[in-house]
Amino acid sequence: MRVLYHFPTSPFSRRTRLALSHKGLPVELRDARATPSFLDEARTYSPLRTVPVLVDENGVALADSTVIAHYLDAAYPSTRPLWPLGRDAHWMYETAALVDFALNTLVDLGSRYFELRDSPSWGKVTLEMVGRAQRALDALGEIAERLEGGTVVASGWSAADMWLLTATLWLEGLPERRGANPNVAQILSLGWTLPPAMSQWADPYRVMADEFFRAG
Repeated sequence: MRVLYHFPTSPFSRRTRLALSHKGLPVELRDARATPSFLDEARTYSPLRTVPVLVDENGVALADSTVIAHYLDAAYPSTRPLWPLGRDAHWMYETAALVDFALNTLVDLGSRYFELRDSPSWGKVTLEMVGRAQRALDALGEIAERLEGGTVVASGWSAADMWLLTATLWLEGLPERRGANPNVAQILSLGWTLPPAMSQWADPYRVMADEFFRAG
């Protein structure tokens, strides 16, 4: 049985769960937030020491949600593709890259590097990096507006839609979680804004996403 070590609210974990579901691949979920021993296990599989971590049926173990999604297409070519090829495939890769840059930048600054905030260089560095993250978010807003509720590529639901949806839901939900996690408050303090077009694009998919994530 394949196993996914995940954090239930993480956009990186959530999009991996959507990817596995899209391909019809059953998986045992191990909540590495609720069970410390699962987190310890996950960290033994990859030098990245990040979550999610997928351990496939053949023993292959991979961290990084984007890598996992590409692996799933290569390992299971007869299932529905996550990265369909076509004339508009560049939009799919561009969307995924923008999501990854925006999320990774905000998460790194608001958690891993936040202890450096007393450094004289902090203001200059964060101004530059948050500015880049905001430009990525604004570009995603423009893509979402162009889609008018449709999917990123004409062939239908793909990894890019999963990346865009889970990022939007996570960023929207941060204010409600401000008091529960200091990292969340720190991420919010960075001064970025979520383009309204991203939320509007996500509206048709909210019920599906809520039911799916509650189910697992």
